[in-house]
Amino acid sequence: MENFEWQRISLGEPYWLCLLLLIPGLLWMSRKIKKPQALKFSSILELRNTPMSWKAKILWLPKFLFYFGLILTIFSIARPRLDQSTQRIISSGVDIVLGIDLSASMLALDMSPSPNNPNTRLDVVKEVIKEFINKRKYDRIGLVAFAVDPYLVSALTLDKEYLQSNLARLKVGLTEQTGTNIGSVLAEGINRLRPLESKSKILILLTDGKDEPPPKHSPLVYAEGAQKDKIKIYTIAIGASTRTRTYLYDPNARDIMRYANGTPVVEVAEYPVDKEILQEIAQRTDANFYEAGDKSTLSSIYDEIDQLEKTDIELEVNALYEDLYQWPLACGFIILILGFILEHSILLRIP
Repeated sequence: MENFEWQRISLGEPYWLCLLLLIPGLLWMSRKIKKPQALKFSSILELRNTPMSWKAKILWLPKFLFYFGLILTIFSIARPRLDQSTQRIISSGVDIVLGIDLSASMLALDMSPSPNNPNTRLDVVKEVIKEFINKRKYDRIGLVAFAVDPYLVSALTLDKEYLQSNLARLKVGLTEQTGTNIGSVLAEGINRLRPLESKSKILILLTDGKDEPPPKHSPLVYAEGAQKDKIKIYTIAIGASTRTRTYLYDPNARDIMRYANGTPVVEVAEYPVDKEILQEIAQRTDANFYEAGDKSTLSSIYDEIDQLEKTDIELEVNALYEDLYQWPLACGFIILILGFILEHSILLRIP
């Protein structure tokens, strides 16, 4: 009974509970009706000093059992039932791959809410994507991180809890590289989406840099392939400034570089962004290109994509109820019979 879900119990015909309003009237009438005295005493002072027997102490029990049994009987007429309906989500028809840049430039601090509260670009991105994932309740979503090479963080799944746990472990250095190869994440994301039979397939590419080192193939080659496969690629360039304060990456620790006292090393660096190539990738796949310099702008971008990529949810619902009326009905009858027996046997009153 520990895992029993009481909220799944409902009443099929709750209007029968109106009969419960009669009970206060019955109580009032029973108090008004005076039974005739069978035995008359000139004085009852002596009787008052006589200790009460256990039977006298529970003379109220038959009446209590009568009303309690009556309440259970009325409750059974209202048809209590257990909701055992099942709902299976087939698919929302939208499959999404989120491509997230993990190059060293994602340690930049230009998107921090304040100088006293330093947040890296990656910290901000993870907060916004977490909210986006929660909104897309019935979509299959996958995560692909990338620097020079892509890294599949999570295959497409409906399990949002699993997805969030994988999002939380993203950090610069996860791919053991710090460069940028936009084509690599496009290839991985397209390969994950291509075999799926979906109404809509989208890849949301988020980056703050440009290809470094220069790739063998232009990212536009992959954009053309995505267009043929009817995959939209939304591109987002993030960063408030190309020249910004930033943490430094320590390849040995695979974490932020720190001084001997544990304080993070902060320097000023130049991080150019190839906005032209991102814009062309989006245009070739009939999607949009965005720029975000702060968290609120980035949130509004994901909100806009959320509104653009909507479809009807397909559900299979099986309505099934298990009647429970027999239990309160049986208990009510047993209690009524027990009260009747007690009142006419060991708790018999004269009259």
